[in-house]
Amino acid sequence: MTMQFLSRPREVPDDSPTADIEWQYEDDLLQEQLDQALARIDQLEKSAKAGEHEHGQLRRRLDRLERQLGTLMAVRTAERDDLPGAEHGKHQALARRYRTLVEQRLLNFARRYAERCDRVMDRPERERGYRLMGLLSQQLFTDDLKSSREIVRRLHLPESDGHIENALATLRGHCSELAAEIHRAGLHHSWDTICTPGVALEPARQEQWPSCDEGAPVLFVMAPGYIVNGRSYCLQYVYTSL
Repeated sequence: MTMQFLSRPREVPDDSPTADIEWQYEDDLLQEQLDQALARIDQLEKSAKAGEHEHGQLRRRLDRLERQLGTLMAVRTAERDDLPGAEHGKHQALARRYRTLVEQRLLNFARRYAERCDRVMDRPERERGYRLMGLLSQQLFTDDLKSSREIVRRLHLPESDGHIENALATLRGHCSELAAEIHRAGLHHSWDTICTPGVALEPARQEQWPSCDEGAPVLFVMAPGYIVNGRSYCLQYVYTSL
């Protein structure tokens, strides 16, 4: 014989007097739960808005502190040349551009027109292009940049050849643009052109052209050193015997 300890739910007839009472109880319970949920949501929204407001205040405070720190660092950097700053970073990028300009555009021009330059024809054939690079550097990397026609005249290149003058005008334009950006970057800069032919290479100031012998004496400067506030950002390119 099976015993049943739990009785089946008692069904209340629709016409029973207690039917409305039970439904009303369930409705009240659901409404209470809904009110609690809405109150909780409202509380969470208020907390989120308060947190967002506090985060905004902290963000603005942090931005203000970062600006103050940046200003302080800029002042300290300006006072001390041994500390890197924004201007130093700009000059480092410009130094890379300068080196590329020398290794590509100056070299290509010199290779193309060395045999038409009277000032290098008395030199050994293997040196002529590099000699012209050195002469070009003297004319292009200076605070007193002359016109293309004047540079052609100084280099003893054919003045009647429009191709040479046009090529030089393009090269001069690149150098002029670089010079303008160097001046805009700030800090004192200079070009190191000092060289004593016949002495040993100075590693702190000079770098031999890749095809040259490091142990051979220096013959001439192919491209000047790039100096900013007394520090070398690019060493001199010098030509030694091969």
